Formats: sequence, C-alpha cells, structure tokens
Amino acid sequence: MQWDRPLEYIFVDVLCLVAHGFWEMRKTRRFQLGMDRSDGRLAHGSRCVHVVSRTAGQEILFGDQDKETFHKILFKQLKFSGLRVIAWCFMGNHFHLLLEVPDREVALAALSDEDILARLSVFSGEMSTKFLQEEIDTRRRLEDAEGLRQIAERVSKRLFDLSMFMKELKQRMTLAFNYAHGRTGALWDGRFKSLLVQGGDAVRAVAAYIDLNPVRAGLATEPEGYRWCSYAAALGGMRLARAGLVSAVSYEKAIPWNQALERYRKFIYGVGQEVVGGKTPDGIQKSKGGFSQREIEAVWEAGGKLTLAQALRCRIRYFTDGMVLGSQEFVDGFFEAQRDWFGEARSSGGRRMKGAEWGTLRTLRNLRDGVIRPPGAR
Repeated sequence: MQWDRPLEYIFVDVLCLVAHGFWEMRKTRRFQLGMDRSDGRLAHGSRCVHVVSRTAGQEILFGDQDKETFHKILFKQLKFSGLRVIAWCFMGNHFHLLLEVPDREVALAALSDEDILARLSVFSGEMSTKFLQEEIDTRRRLEDAEGLRQIAERVSKRLFDLSMFMKELKQRMTLAFNYAHGRTGALWDGRFKSLLVQGGDAVRAVAAYIDLNPVRAGLATEPEGYRWCSYAAALGGMRLARAGLVSAVSYEKAIPWNQALERYRKFIYGVGQEVVGGKTPDGIQKSKGGFSQREIEAVWEAGGKLTLAQALRCRIRYFTDGMVLGSQEFVDGFFEAQRDWFGEARSSGGRRMKGAEWGTLRTLRNLRDGVIRPPGAR
C-alpha cells in the first residue's frame, strides 16, 4: 500500500479491493471446495489449475512497463504462497497462469512456525508486512511462544491456497497500477476463471495454448518473440520457466531440459507459421509449410474439425470455461466426487469436445456455442 497519497485515494482503493476480494472469494468458493473434496489429484498429490483474469470491461490497459511490474509481483507471490507456475502469459487486458497447487495439508505439515513466518520476508518492503514484523519482533523479545504460534497460524491461511493467491496477486497489481497511472477503483473483472487440468496431455495442451496467446492476438509470429510468456522466458534461460516447460512435457517424471525443449517445440510448432519464400535483404528465403490464419478460418467456418495443433492457435472456450479438462476417467472421477452438484438425469462427467480432433481429452461442461473462435477473434 502506498501511504504517501491523498487519504481519500487510499480509502477508495482499500474499499474497492476489499469488496472485490469478498466477491471473488464468494464466487470461487464452491469450485475450490469441490477441488478439495475431489479425487482428481495428480500422482504426487498436487493439482494443476489454469486461471484467467481479465481487466474490467476487457479494456486494454497494460503496456510494457505494466507487464514487467506484473511479472515481479507474480514471482514474489509465488515464492510466498508455495504455488508453482508451469506456464504464463501477460497480455494487454488479461493474463493466463497454469499453476501447480500443492496438497495444502501435506505442505503445511512440512513447515515449522518459523518457516511460515520467514516467508513474510518476500514482502518486507510493504507497510502491512512491516507492521506485522514489528509484532513478531515484540513477541520474540517477550518470549511469547503462543503469540508467535497465533501469528504463524494467521499467515499459514495465505499459503498453498489458490483463492488467496489470486486475491493477493490481483490486489497487489491493482495498487501498483493505480499508483503508477494516478487512477482509483477496481482494475479486474469480478472474478477469475478456473479450469482443473489433468497431468500429462492436458497440461501440455493448456501450456501450449497459453504460450500461443500472443500469436493468436497477432502480437508475434512465434511465441519466443513475445517476452511476457513462459516459452520466451524459458528460451531466455529463466530457471523457473524451464522447470515449468519440463513439467508441461513430462509432468510425473522429469526429463532433461534439452529433451523437454525439443518435444515441446515440436508440439507447439505442430501447425507451424506459414512462411512464403522469396527474396529478402539476407538472401533467398525458403518457403515453410504450415497453416495460415486464413486456412484455419476456412476450415472452422466450413464446420470441419481442426487438428489439435490448429485449434491451439484459436481461442478455445473449453480451456477457460470447461471447469475440468482431462481423460474420461479423470473428469468422471471429479463428477462422482461432486455428484450433488448435478441433476439426477446426468450419469457421467466427461463430455466430448467439439470443433477439433481432441483425442482422449474430455471436459466437464458441455459448451454449445462459440467453443472455438478463429485467431484474432475477441
């Protein structure tokens, strides 16, 4: 929180953020409780979730510096919360994150009270953290073990929790953006969208979908040309981005980075970027096969099914509104665990997806309209 602003600005910001946080927690609570009770866990106890959040009115607000700011806030929040990012992309009016959410009980059991309190150092420059650290220092001087335990318990409620992670991430970005641009009020649309993703093919498909966002939007001809996505960061040498890419390719058993990069690059370039041959300032350029945007749109408009690689270059509602994505068994398992959410007439969870050759992937929600939109469509 920036305290050197006029008091009325601070009051409005705090009021908007509290209201927004309450609304978001209320909207997502049902789904998050469902995740906690489901048996749709990955082999090592964690879950993968694709989250998307958009600016209010989907207004394009974020420039290059704002994206850099968001990048810094995101990785501080990840370090504090205990969540891990597999893939990400920051756009002008929204962001995508593919997150690994650990089993909360198991993760907390491995931490002492001192381990939990030490995580506050990530936000040592914030006024609220300074006040809390002063309270901790006082308790230590008084040798008040019970008081320290109570503070650690309060802090622990912010760890290994998707809703709390998203709430704090968006609040911090709102405060930073509003201060930088002299504005007040809510920055984000009312809530974020969540998609539970099975490990393996589903994780790889969603990761590629996220990295191809700037290509779909026409901001780059190839994902490595857009610096605010995980694929470009991995090629640039970022350790966390490379670890995420390895997880996307081989979620349950890690493979060497070079092998993972080769597999992922082949997958993400399955459709390729069409290159028309001819003379260039550097000489003669060979033609490179691939599907152009026009070809993808022609197939889509004719009602034909796209290949998975083609579909990943389009906007896919299943990846944001499908609620659960994975194999028939995975989606059915979630359905059975949450049977009381659905009508008596529904007998299974997994639904076939339309518009493309999805292989064994299934979704929980049977979307009817606009499931695939051509590149560049809003």
